[in-house]
Amino acid sequence: MALLEARDISKIYKTGPTTYIQVLYDISLSINQGEFLSITGKSGSGKSTLMHILGCLDTPTSGEYYLEDHNVAPMNSDQLAHIRNSFIGFVFQRFHLLPDLTAQENVALPHLYAGNQEQESMHRAAQLLAKLGLEQRMNHYPNELSGGEQQRVAIARALINDPAIILADEPTGNLDSATGKKIMELFSELNKQHHVTIIIVTHDPVLAAQTDRIITLLDGHLVDDKKQGAI
Repeated sequence: MALLEARDISKIYKTGPTTYIQVLYDISLSINQGEFLSITGKSGSGKSTLMHILGCLDTPTSGEYYLEDHNVAPMNSDQLAHIRNSFIGFVFQRFHLLPDLTAQENVALPHLYAGNQEQESMHRAAQLLAKLGLEQRMNHYPNELSGGEQQRVAIARALINDPAIILADEPTGNLDSATGKKIMELFSELNKQHHVTIIIVTHDPVLAAQTDRIITLLDGHLVDDKKQGAI
């Protein structure tokens, strides 16, 4: 059974009283537990829209989307929020850390939202930060951390609820090449050692080439889906 499966997904946005724009056209794909893949394409190809649908941040106009054999497409906003918090971890280009919270507090937040006790959440956050080499930085605020450190905090936050999937949107876009390489090596390690399914969304073919499978979009159509060697 696939971890997630999209069947003939299309997305149309209303841009005016009688005008519409179609962003995705009949996208079908299947992703298994433990894959490390990228979704790539030029700006305007539809990859961000597809990521939002796969991440339950948006719903398709037509088609079906199954996550662990449950059809996500007809779910309401509360159900989608539960799915996001339980099954999916997000890592973004701009980190999206809360400036008034320490690294440890930022990481603990999704665990608290899931209904856990503060002491337990903070303990788990500390464990994750230590695993990512940030045990000496957990009481620092985002503006006291380097870009690479902030991205590692964001990855720890994405991991805290033991997600089945990590969706990373241009995760190295704000980092220098050396730090970006370390972040990609970290994703590879998480995938190989902990079997987390990792989906990288990027316009960068060099970044995409570091994953085991590349899905390519062009003008809203899926035009290529190929597997390759690991890093």
